[in-house]
Amino acid sequence: MPEKQKSEKKEIMPTTVRKPNSTLRQPRGKAFPIIAIGGSAGAFPALEKFFTHMPADSGMAFVIIMHLDPNHKGQIADILRNYTHMPVHEATDGLPVEPDQIYVIPPNKDMGIHNRKLLLLNFTAPNGFRQPIDYFFQSLADDQWNRAVSIVLSGMGSDGETGVRMIKEKLGMAMVQDPDTAQYNSMPKASIGTNLVDYILAPEEMPIKLIQYLNHPVLSEEPTEQARSEIRNTNSIQKILMLLRSQTGHDFSLYKKSTINRRIDRRVAFHQLPDYVHYVNYLRENPQEIDVLFNELLIGVTKFFRDAPAFVSLKNKLSDLIHQKKANDPIRVWIAGCSTGEEAYSVAMLLMECVDELGKKKMPRIQLFATDLDQEAIEHARQGMYHGNIATDVSPERLERFFIKTEGYYTVKKDLREMIVFAQHNLIKDAPFTRLDLLSCRNVMIYLTNELQKKIIPVYHYSLNNKGIMFMGPAETIGGFTELFTSIDPKWKLFERKEGSAALNKMIDFPFHVAKQPAAVLRVEEFERSSANKFSVAETFNKIVLENFSPLSVLINDKGDILYSNGKSGNYLQMPRGEALMNIHKMAREELRYVLGNVIHQARSQKGLVSLHEIKIPDGSEIKLVSLHASPLEDTGLQGMMLVVIEERGVVKKSSKKGAAINSGRNLAAEDMEKELVYTKQQLNSTIEQMETSLEELKSTNEELQSTNEELQSTNEESLTTKEEMQSLNEELMTVNVQYQAKAEELSLLNNDMKNLLDATEIGTVFLNNNLEILRYTPPIKKMFNIIPADIGRSLSDIVSTFDFDPIKEAIGEVIDRLATQELEIKTKNDDWYTVRIMPYRTLDNFISGAVLTFTLITLHKQMEFKLNAYQNYAAGIISRFLYPALQLDKDLLVTAVNDSFLQTFSVSKKLLTAESFDKFIAHHWKSAELTALVLESSLTSKEVSGNYQINGNTYKLLTSPFVDTMTGLALNILITLQPVDKER
Repeated sequence: MPEKQKSEKKEIMPTTVRKPNSTLRQPRGKAFPIIAIGGSAGAFPALEKFFTHMPADSGMAFVIIMHLDPNHKGQIADILRNYTHMPVHEATDGLPVEPDQIYVIPPNKDMGIHNRKLLLLNFTAPNGFRQPIDYFFQSLADDQWNRAVSIVLSGMGSDGETGVRMIKEKLGMAMVQDPDTAQYNSMPKASIGTNLVDYILAPEEMPIKLIQYLNHPVLSEEPTEQARSEIRNTNSIQKILMLLRSQTGHDFSLYKKSTINRRIDRRVAFHQLPDYVHYVNYLRENPQEIDVLFNELLIGVTKFFRDAPAFVSLKNKLSDLIHQKKANDPIRVWIAGCSTGEEAYSVAMLLMECVDELGKKKMPRIQLFATDLDQEAIEHARQGMYHGNIATDVSPERLERFFIKTEGYYTVKKDLREMIVFAQHNLIKDAPFTRLDLLSCRNVMIYLTNELQKKIIPVYHYSLNNKGIMFMGPAETIGGFTELFTSIDPKWKLFERKEGSAALNKMIDFPFHVAKQPAAVLRVEEFERSSANKFSVAETFNKIVLENFSPLSVLINDKGDILYSNGKSGNYLQMPRGEALMNIHKMAREELRYVLGNVIHQARSQKGLVSLHEIKIPDGSEIKLVSLHASPLEDTGLQGMMLVVIEERGVVKKSSKKGAAINSGRNLAAEDMEKELVYTKQQLNSTIEQMETSLEELKSTNEELQSTNEELQSTNEESLTTKEEMQSLNEELMTVNVQYQAKAEELSLLNNDMKNLLDATEIGTVFLNNNLEILRYTPPIKKMFNIIPADIGRSLSDIVSTFDFDPIKEAIGEVIDRLATQELEIKTKNDDWYTVRIMPYRTLDNFISGAVLTFTLITLHKQMEFKLNAYQNYAAGIISRFLYPALQLDKDLLVTAVNDSFLQTFSVSKKLLTAESFDKFIAHHWKSAELTALVLESSLTSKEVSGNYQINGNTYKLLTSPFVDTMTGLALNILITLQPVDKER
């Protein structure tokens, strides 16, 4: 079981973002860790706590994969920005991953990674079951290997469970949220059930453990040789292997040293120990750690139909093999290194489908043996219960036929379960299963040394029947044993067993004792050795005849290599010069070489005996006549071999008659006894086979007792399916609810801001719908209407107002109909004046659903306007009495009054004078820049200005008298008089 790391929990504010801590920083380099975080319902609080405690300069990259509804429009990136100083991006296709950055999977997309670039794929749900977390974890494991870290947070279902297996297979690290701290613990529990998780922690405790683990020197990307020797000690490694062998009984000394070292490195970094010496002491003080290390070394990562195209190819080969089987012949299969049983059940499903497709009347007996070194994995396989995420790998048709669905799990049906015998087995020291039609050993050989592989592969050959299939992993090969196997699918590593003495005569150094094997399964060479001391008279006689009187006979394989010979060959076969080769084509005399090759070729093509007679071979002064015979052999154990016979016919043709009487006095009683002895041997072999079969059936019966309750579990299938759907729906609702809560908080803040903004303006505002019913209002509106909160929903025309409402009501109707803004000025009963601005109420989708009224107080402006009008009227009366030219300007320098003296003196019409501002008039008609500047200065400074100026050739003294607003200090009116200088006043 994984070790559960806990520490003292600290209370923190949820919106507090910790400043980067340089002491926790991950060293930067060419390679940096990529942390994949998967979660579903309830994961948002966990993400907040995680990134609140994660420094912004850790040197790691973070990729967040949320298992949410594909149509869900979330703002995960926006939410995360509140909890971290690191940049947060929504992933785009081809986006390179950089350290100290956070990347979030976009909605309705699957995502993978290749060469540290995020790749987006169209959303797919294989077999109706979407697993985006598993998909990315597996992609990350293949791309980053030991620089990959998986973290599984709160969520429902089992997404991430298979991905954790893949991460651990590639020497990565796995963290899982403590189920006690998760709102939904299904996903964390599923990952913990793999027994491969390194840390089980609360989210706020994960960052410090993550940084400590990845910062350990043993996991350095490129440690120096000195650093390696300081950490790893050869004697310490031997001590670790010794402790493993003492407690578990299994010797890992024949495993690849690199694999052993990397697994131990992980445990040293996990416990934060300085070197292997300290780890040896830790093992001795904590024996349970030996079991953990044992499980770490036996990481068996598998899944149903892993590398699906490989199983398609295998099915085609199995169909051909089963088709050649006789009705009573069993189909024997061995799955070596079956782990938790997924591969064994996958092969069993293929076998049943092949038998059904061939439509045989009598189904052949299928015997499938699945073995592994890990007893816990075997127990898991025997139960045949798997998480719901297998639906991504197993088709709906197979799920319906071979599984029973119960509470989010799939349980193997009884008929499929009974086909397989699961057993603990050590491939290195235990005897193999024999007479096999299929041997699957995928991803087993890659962990073994080359020396051990050279011992194991001949054992596989020994275990298989002729034409039997060996199924290996994509990264595995048969090495130099091309004479033992023929490749039938190089891509997916399917090999067919080759029969013949070339394979049998290989020097096989079995790593176990095979003398205990039943006589019925011994090969030819074992049979010859066991019979070497039991010569009879007939055998002696045959031996003498073969050695002295039979013609030259040679047994060759398909390449022409000589496997066995009889008779004198010196006259026809000679050792070639140079490298010694035992090949008939190289050794045959030149006169015989072509004819011999032709006979062998015809025999293979015709698949029968081919003879050539009277072949002339020069021999000194004579010419010998010989006959050649070639015949392919089909006897058991000799398939693919060719028997070549070279028979001498003499110098000239002669007819020879052989005597017919041979040993006429043979003892008939001895012959009968020999026949009886052969019959007895055959019966003994048959009995041994039956005993072996009975033993296998007893094992199967014993396992059957463990699955007697499986039928009872199927009665609740419908209700459990409904429950699972409800749980999935509840998960989505909870996720939406979390985001709605976040939006509600934001909306509440916006409402508060808007309320304070409207109150601060002190402008009365009322919002109406199309029926003039009140939606909301601001407090200043109470000065115009006798309105209370209970009036919301009533028509505004029903509310008592302090002014005549009818003109406003008509204006509101026009605004709603014509969508044009209107402004009105109204006077209340209290002699207050307001500007009423009426605008259409537009929604975000540009839909008109009412009107907005704003009331702005303009009483002071109105009073000033009345005073100004009175002043202007007074000033206009005074100006008309002036003898000198005079005129009055408003604040915009427009002429508001002019006397007749001005119009006559300057010969200008009143219409021309009022068509534009006075400063422009001066610039255009009098062309006096100084006078223009004088008028502008008086307007801007609100001060009197005077001076003498030339106008149309005459000199005038100009005087400006501004009328200043005491509140604003601005000139409201300017009186300008023009007095001729050469005239007396």
